[in-house]
Amino acid sequence: MTTVSIVYHSGSGHTAKMADAVAKGAGSIADVKVQTIAITGREIVEGRFKSDAAFAQLDASDAIIFGSPTYMGGPSGQFKTFADATAGSWFTGKWRDKIASGFSVSNSPSGDKFSTLQYFFTLAM
Repeated sequence: MTTVSIVYHSGSGHTAKMADAVAKGAGSIADVKVQTIAITGREIVEGRFKSDAAFAQLDASDAIIFGSPTYMGGPSGQFKTFADATAGSWFTGKWRDKIASGFSVSNSPSGDKFSTLQYFFTLAM
């Protein structure tokens, strides 16, 4: 069984709809278990993301898919607090050999989402 975790922040519900669609697609593949982790204000304490359960889930996953709206050319602040909290996993290479992907949405028709996707790429390394 392959485990895919989708970790995302959704400010207005649009990213959540995309996360649901990604989960549905991944879940339609045989022997794939999908888990979602929604980043909400409850996990952000004094400006830092704190959820041992979320990190344990991501560490145990075979693949991680990141999702965030693009605000002002980058991921949302809420997603960034999550990303900043992954420094320990990043520096020790816990996620290095995992499959990774990402998705983003914004109100702008421009290429601003590209920088968010590049941010996800760095996070996945």
